[in-house]
Amino acid sequence: MTYGGVEASDAFASIAKGSASFQARADLENHLAWVLRTGGPEGVWDLLRSLPDYDFAAATGLPQHEARFVASYTNDLRIVVATFLGPHSSSVNVTAEPATSSAAEPDSRHRTFYEIWESLLGLPESAVSKLDPRRKAVFLVALLEAEVMNGGLGQYLSNTDGTHLEATIGWLGEIGATKTASILTRAAALAADHGSFLAAWESNAREFELLDDEFMDADEDLAGLTVDALPK
Repeated sequence: MTYGGVEASDAFASIAKGSASFQARADLENHLAWVLRTGGPEGVWDLLRSLPDYDFAAATGLPQHEARFVASYTNDLRIVVATFLGPHSSSVNVTAEPATSSAAEPDSRHRTFYEIWESLLGLPESAVSKLDPRRKAVFLVALLEAEVMNGGLGQYLSNTDGTHLEATIGWLGEIGATKTASILTRAAALAADHGSFLAAWESNAREFELLDDEFMDADEDLAGLTVDALPK
């Protein structure tokens, strides 16, 4: 989807209201991630400042790795755009949160998480089982988030063929991400009557969309929880 000012403003409003579908949120975040990769945090900042309906302010400076931008939506609610830009990967997360929340500093746990993830990019599948526990935990969660944000739970299950499913659900339970673990378990269960995860995705598209929306609304900081629980 191509975003102009109106489309982006509407997408931010739907996220703030809690009415954004999984696909609408993913489209916006993917567009902002493209802007981040091509123009850096400054490019995202320029886009956000151009929106007529919002008064975004930079909650941090514009470092290479992380930046946060905040705009008030109502007296009680604000929109936060958090960006991460590394040498080989980037991510954008758009959330609505209470206006009283602190957004002054980025979460250092996220920097740790994505730095580990960057070191694993391009890793052959045969090497995953040989990873030490710290890096394998990050791999499992980052792979899940990357695939789901790009195309949903159906894409994650189809692209991985469920290879890391048991280990991922186990780790999510270990770190207390019980909502996400339940959603992933239910998504996998949709494949029970089909020959493959791809066939299940094609046959249960609406069910997967609903689970995708639950995934986005789970409000579990998987990166932060993972870093908190990493073996020392």
